[in-house]
Parts: sequence; C-alpha cells; structure tokens
Amino acid sequence: MSLSNDWLTFILLFLFFSLFLLTIIDVARFKEVASKLFKISFLERAIDETYSVFSGFHVLFTLFSVTVISLLFFDVKVFYYGVDSFSFHEFTGVFWMFFTFFLLKNSIENVLIYLFMLRKSLVYFVVSKANYFFAISCYLFVLILLKEYANLQSPVIYNVAGFLFFISFILHFLNNKNLILNHLFYFILYICTFEIAPLLILFKLMF
Repeated sequence: MSLSNDWLTFILLFLFFSLFLLTIIDVARFKEVASKLFKISFLERAIDETYSVFSGFHVLFTLFSVTVISLLFFDVKVFYYGVDSFSFHEFTGVFWMFFTFFLLKNSIENVLIYLFMLRKSLVYFVVSKANYFFAISCYLFVLILLKEYANLQSPVIYNVAGFLFFISFILHFLNNKNLILNHLFYFILYICTFEIAPLLILFKLMF
C-alpha cells in the first residue's frame, strides 16, 4: 500500500533537509553515526565527554529519528487498518506519542545519570545507544523512500527494521560488555524499566 500524499512528501523533504543540515553541523560525527552498524568492534572505547545531548547535532538527529520511527509505525497502522487510517491527523497523533515517549524517557535517564553522578562511567553507553538509534533511522529513511518511490513492500521494511534493531542490540551489548556484565542486575532492571515496559505501554496506546 503506497503512502502517496502531499503532506508525506513535505515530511520526506524535511527529513532529507535535516540530514543535509547534520552534515553541515558535524560531518565527521554524521559519517561515524551513518556507518555505526558496519563498524563491528568488541573493544570498548572512550568517547568525548564534552558531547552533550542538548547539542544542535543531537537534538536535530533525535527529531529526525523520531519522525522516521513515527512514519514506520504509521505505515504499520495503515497496513493493518487500511487507507482510512491514512491522514496527516493520524500521523501527527503517532508522532506526538513517540516524541513524548522519547522526551520523557531520555529526560529521566539523563536526570538519573546526573543525580547519581554516573556520567563519566555511562557516557559511552548512552551516546553509543543513541548513535545506533540514529544509524537505524538513516537506513529506515532510505527504505521508506524506496517504498514511496520504488514500490518496496511494507513487510520487507518491517523485517529489515526488526533485523536492524536486533543487530544494534547485540553490537551495543558487545561494545559495552564489561560495564553490563559487571552490573548485570542493574542492566536487566534498566532494560525492563526503560526499554520494554514503556514500549509495551506505547504500543497498547497506539493499537
């Protein structure tokens, strides 16, 4: 089912322009993010501790990624519920749900990190997780463009998206294995509290 409509074209143009701005803001970091899933390394690395989630690069990439994920799940709604679900009003509902979800989730995570003075030990974990999410969003954006203009089927996108998230989870675990294994109980608690439970609530609200 094609998602052809004027408002969707404007959103895709906005996403393309966002990528262009990201290359202007920090082309080196953008290249690093875009190739994240192709750089397989099991060695934990240091990262620039001055990097801020409030930087223009991070904020714009987060907005880009949330919009792409919103388009993906909006397509799921259209695919399963039919063309009656396809409207800008329906999309904005999905977008604001995801935007609120990521805003609250990231805010709580960062507040807890600062409150417990864990920034130094967790900065690589947090930034690395964000970079994997940004990388997946770039690939999904390409798939959405192919669906819109090359008739790529929706189930293909869903399968690839699931594969990308699975691979990113494995690589993220391997790249942070020492930190995770040394605090396995807290890692499991984190996954259940900040990843699985909120997503289940979000999906229940959406579907």
